[in-house]
Amino acid sequence: MIDAFYIFTKGGLLLWSTQLVKVKGNPLDRLIKEVLLEERVGETFATMDSYNLKWKLLNEMDIFFVVVYQGILQMAYLEGLLSLVAKEFLNHIGNAFGNGLNVKHVDFEQEFLRCRQKADKEMKESKRAGGMRSFAETNKGAAVKKNQQEKGIAAPSSKKGKGADGDEDEDEDGDAEKVAEARAKLLNKGKKEPKKEVEPAASTEKPKKGKEARHWDGAKASKKLEQELDFSKGKPDDLTDLAAKQAEFLGSGDEVDEDAEVESLSSGSDGEDEKKEEESGRVGGLFKKLTKNVKNLTGGAVLTEEDISPILKMFKTELMTRNVAADVADKLADSVRTSLVGKTTGRFTTMTSTVKAALKESMETLLTPKKSIDVLRAALAAKNAGRVYVITFLGVNGVGKSTNLAKVAYYLKHKGGLNVLICACDTFRAGAVEQLKTHSRCLDVPIFERGYGKDPADIAKNAIAHARTTGHDVVLVDTAGRMQDNEPLMREIAKLVAVNTPDLVLFVGEALVGNDAIDQVTKFNRSLIDFSADPRNPRGIDGMLLTKYDTVDDKVGAALSMVYVTGQPVVFVGTGQKYTHLRKLQAKEVVKTLLG
Repeated sequence: MIDAFYIFTKGGLLLWSTQLVKVKGNPLDRLIKEVLLEERVGETFATMDSYNLKWKLLNEMDIFFVVVYQGILQMAYLEGLLSLVAKEFLNHIGNAFGNGLNVKHVDFEQEFLRCRQKADKEMKESKRAGGMRSFAETNKGAAVKKNQQEKGIAAPSSKKGKGADGDEDEDEDGDAEKVAEARAKLLNKGKKEPKKEVEPAASTEKPKKGKEARHWDGAKASKKLEQELDFSKGKPDDLTDLAAKQAEFLGSGDEVDEDAEVESLSSGSDGEDEKKEEESGRVGGLFKKLTKNVKNLTGGAVLTEEDISPILKMFKTELMTRNVAADVADKLADSVRTSLVGKTTGRFTTMTSTVKAALKESMETLLTPKKSIDVLRAALAAKNAGRVYVITFLGVNGVGKSTNLAKVAYYLKHKGGLNVLICACDTFRAGAVEQLKTHSRCLDVPIFERGYGKDPADIAKNAIAHARTTGHDVVLVDTAGRMQDNEPLMREIAKLVAVNTPDLVLFVGEALVGNDAIDQVTKFNRSLIDFSADPRNPRGIDGMLLTKYDTVDDKVGAALSMVYVTGQPVVFVGTGQKYTHLRKLQAKEVVKTLLG
């Protein structure tokens, strides 16, 4: 049984609604905010506040029909009800709808009741229809049979069916022969011929060098061994080594601009790009491939699914080659299809430009997050409020968390003039603390560390307390890399976030990954929420930092996938090895790269 039904326009004007059972909460508001405004209309089903919602969009009138229910109802019944109501509603309002502004109230109760009764009747009749049809009775089965007849192929006979001339006995004899043959093969296979002994040839190889003795924990340590294993003494103060590291991460003196902003990746204004396209007389890149087979109809063309499907099929394939996850590509294509079918192209507007505009709008809407994070402004606001701003970096192994943490430290120190403290909470990976010490010396930023094997949550807590007493403005917490399926380590990182409640939790991921991007960011986010200390107010990922962005060329789909799944923004992208190679990402730039 359905609980409620709503009819409203894309602009948010409610035309008619009914509640058969009182609806608790605001599932419709959540649907509009989290699904319809986020360019996910192609999904047509969602669960909000223990309610299931199914909807239909009429593009020609820009009207949504939404049914709200609990429990389980057949999709065929819901789709039939939505289609009946949509058809009856259009007949009811006729040409009086206009742009929707002149419709104050629609009296639709009796018509809706008739639609419900008709849908219920159709569902009962479909249940009475009898058992399942055989394949030959279906449309596809009839087409296969017709094709076989045209090619002169005999239809396969059933082994279990009885024939008039003893076909069943012949089938059984054939089966018995096959079984006997198989048994004979197995018996012959089991009998192996004895192998002939081969005399070993005289070895001419030189004897291998024996394995060197390994030094285990707990063994007796000599002075010579201590010197061999000590990689920290002497080297931090070595000015030659420090200068080499600074040259590696900072470059020459000419490249260091302490007042430089973290710029956007934009390579030019939209107007300049459009001018170039007009001058060249073509649309390049992916969009050219997508629309080269579409008729360039001018004005008044009604877009049908047959027109759009070939483009969207190629569109999905091309997106996946650019590292967009398959699920995201499917949902994006469904959203574009839903928003375009039934639309009429405007006057002097080609079908090509209509499809292009829809693709750009959908992707920009997806990449535009619900909130914006300006790290520098938030850190300065925290400093003015007299508190320490804490950022935690987390992610899988080897994505570049420590290096990009150093880039953020350089940005906050030189652009904002903030006093930064680095906290080494990777107490597992050998050399992790020494790596941060190297960055600390190059940046001239202090580091808080307690060695290896300690509790990361406790180290972060002490670091924040130390920052308060010593007057530091920002604490950047580095954590150990971990795979998303490792539950004990995921509990550990969730504990660190729950105990210290950082202002910003950044997920660090590679721009190189495709389908794995969804798996990584989804499981990290889910683990933080599931293992949160307070289930009523769980804490998830606040934003993302994409590394190795300079290596992917036009394969920037990981950004699209991660933002689509989490709804959180990409705060920074790493574009190189040096501290100055940190940029902000803009939705238009990603769309421009993906579409060519």
